[in-house]
Amino acid sequence: MKYRLFDRLMLELGGLPASARVKTDSAGGIGVVEIKLNEPCARFSAEWQIPLDDIQFRWVSAAGKIGGGYPQFLPPSWCSKMTAELCRHAPVFSFVGANGENRLTAAVSESKYPVEFHAGISEETFMAECRMEFSGLPSPHRVLIRFDLRDILFSKALREVSAWWEQMPELAPMPVPDSALEPVYSTWYSLHRNVSADAVEREAELGLGYGLKTVIVDDGWQNTGDAPGYAFAGEWKVDRRRFPDMKELIRRVRSRGVRCLLWIAPPFVGEESPLFPSMKGKLLYFSKGLNAWIADPRFPEIRAHLIGVCLRLVAESDPDGFKIDFLDRFPLPPEIPDPALSDGFAGRDFRNVDEAVDVLLNELSGKLRTLKPDVLIEFRQDYIAPAMRKYANIFRASDCPGDRVANRRRTVNLRLLSGNTVVHSDMLGWHPGESAESAARQLWNIVFAVPQISVRLEELSPEHRRVLRFYLSFWRQYRDLFLHGELTPFHPELNYPLVVAENPSAVAAVSYQERNFVNGVGNGKEFLLINASASEELFVEVDAPRNAAIFDCFGNPVQCTELCAGVRKVRIPPSGYLHAK
Repeated sequence: MKYRLFDRLMLELGGLPASARVKTDSAGGIGVVEIKLNEPCARFSAEWQIPLDDIQFRWVSAAGKIGGGYPQFLPPSWCSKMTAELCRHAPVFSFVGANGENRLTAAVSESKYPVEFHAGISEETFMAECRMEFSGLPSPHRVLIRFDLRDILFSKALREVSAWWEQMPELAPMPVPDSALEPVYSTWYSLHRNVSADAVEREAELGLGYGLKTVIVDDGWQNTGDAPGYAFAGEWKVDRRRFPDMKELIRRVRSRGVRCLLWIAPPFVGEESPLFPSMKGKLLYFSKGLNAWIADPRFPEIRAHLIGVCLRLVAESDPDGFKIDFLDRFPLPPEIPDPALSDGFAGRDFRNVDEAVDVLLNELSGKLRTLKPDVLIEFRQDYIAPAMRKYANIFRASDCPGDRVANRRRTVNLRLLSGNTVVHSDMLGWHPGESAESAARQLWNIVFAVPQISVRLEELSPEHRRVLRFYLSFWRQYRDLFLHGELTPFHPELNYPLVVAENPSAVAAVSYQERNFVNGVGNGKEFLLINASASEELFVEVDAPRNAAIFDCFGNPVQCTELCAGVRKVRIPPSGYLHAK
């Protein structure tokens, strides 16, 4: 069946059973198709095309490469496949024009079950060929597909998709306590598995001098054994050699005003774990790279075990929350057959892994919130589907150690879809020999997210201490603007060389490119222009004379100047900033 939504968009639905009901509604450049399934349907699809017509970039939520190795640019239609499901990605894409405006943003309400979508350019016709395929949906079930063809900034179109999801009762986000907005110290890059109670307490105390009020005790607090990877994972018991009394450590850290989260990777079961013999028939697949099996959450006893582990850790150690890692390992890789097929799903109460994970996370987050109403739960990109906002109040950028450009791109992308779910950067680290300006650029690249710091604070050079202390103080001063101002990132195809945040009283513009051009300086608002490049020269367009002060990367004043009306060249030290009131 074909349905005309707009002059430029004819939708074709295929594979639906005769009993399915389809309703379309379009007005003002937004169209919504409602599909109601009244009986089981193995697979159905929605297909459409639009002319290339200035489409320059395809935005998707994935942190890294997708579609057979293509990065996030504009793939050919034959290599444009992406799958979104509960534990991987968000079900939305946006075609972006050369001026940053939306050419088409398409999103679906389905957040639990897999949605395979193709969105790329035909080599023969230079049409943008799009297809969404749905499979394994229960019955009865309802799916909404939302199309936005308005000539608005792509970032605004994506934020409105996030708001659309939020309005659905089944996708209501988890509450966010103020503590989620506090800068974090993480032990991962700084200590890795050499973490210990003494090191955590020492770094937590030093971190207070920088305003770091949360510590994440990452991988290594648990019994890891002497095998590589996660061969001993599964029990999640504290390594008493390094942490003789975890509860007492957390109590002492908390008495100084610092919260403490524990890292955990629930899917992992290692062959050296005492639990392994009893779980051998309840596992999904083996990961060579991780040296661990992935537990099958379709078994109710597996879910009970995983929930019980977290509740036991709360009872025994009293952390303020959890960094829950590797949930994106639950979905079966496409090349691995489902082990349930060989035994007829015996012992499992779900046929679909995503359904079981959804039940697992719903029960776990509910019980944790009952025990600790302000519990902090961090999930990592790419398990950022809208349904996942029900179970976590922090989304962190996927790992990109030392890659400040990736950290910028990932945090900005997360911000566009996450609403009030707080976005954190990947942990920041740098070499002791780096210049102060270079270290500062790591910080400026994640200024629109909550910073997570992972350097050994006691080993920082005096210059790096000054940079970090200034940055965190400055970030806290303007936190509301950076985190809650209207975010406008420019040129996604160039990794956002300019990002602007604005609220009723202030504007912050961060330039990541040498000799960049920034307009709109004026309008009576407080103005911050941050030079996150290695060059001193920037160009600004000023609509009325402004007095401004210029500062270096340590926050020291360098010069006072008057910005005259018109286009002006300004010199700001690398990693410094301009402030105009």
